[in-house]
Amino acid sequence: MRFLDLDLDFFLNKTAYCSGCDGGRLGREYKPWSAYEVQYFLEDRCGLSTDAPVPGRTVKNHDEVLDFWRTLIESGRLDVPFEVIHVDAHPDLCVGDGMYLASEFLHIDSERKLAMLEGKHVHSGNYLTFAIVYGWIALLVWVYLGSYSEGLPEWNGDARSDLMQLSEREDKSFFIRDLPAADRECGIPFKILAWHKFKAGEPFDYIALSKSPSATPPESDELIAVVEEYMKQI
Repeated sequence: MRFLDLDLDFFLNKTAYCSGCDGGRLGREYKPWSAYEVQYFLEDRCGLSTDAPVPGRTVKNHDEVLDFWRTLIESGRLDVPFEVIHVDAHPDLCVGDGMYLASEFLHIDSERKLAMLEGKHVHSGNYLTFAIVYGWIALLVWVYLGSYSEGLPEWNGDARSDLMQLSEREDKSFFIRDLPAADRECGIPFKILAWHKFKAGEPFDYIALSKSPSATPPESDELIAVVEEYMKQI
């Protein structure tokens, strides 16, 4: 089964790496896409149609998707493991000892799974880590914003090298480590695609939209109704 995981902060002119002032909204330097651009992305890139809305849910903060997944799984409507297409300005993967990135692969050390979660609080920046450790996700594809209008980097489809490029562009460190081939058998496939290279090949079973108020300006709220036209709230 396939799940489209959308974050409203993806539809901006640039990525914000901090929340709004005093926990509020982002400033005017962050400009949302137009309704037409969002509609084009959802229809042309994600294969959605307002004539056939996909069952889903709108949440305030992205970590609430974890509870939505749990509800669907426990009700028998979502089979585990499932594929996740994560359309977001951020990876939402918080990792340390026990999870490493190889080329197009996330390795999870089985002996340290529980240790990774002990004493950690689920939030919007790490909820995907929890879902992976729970064994819910079979494949993770991160559709990254990059620069919406200009200066797009060259992507080659290798998650490890792509993250190295992001490190250089954004002055951030990522969880990059080379692994022997044998260790790559325990984990999940992980890909990074620039938004302009992403094209859904199969329909989605469910969809979620996170409003992410701390990572969006007030003007982004107008796009919520645009996205919800492609959703059937459950």
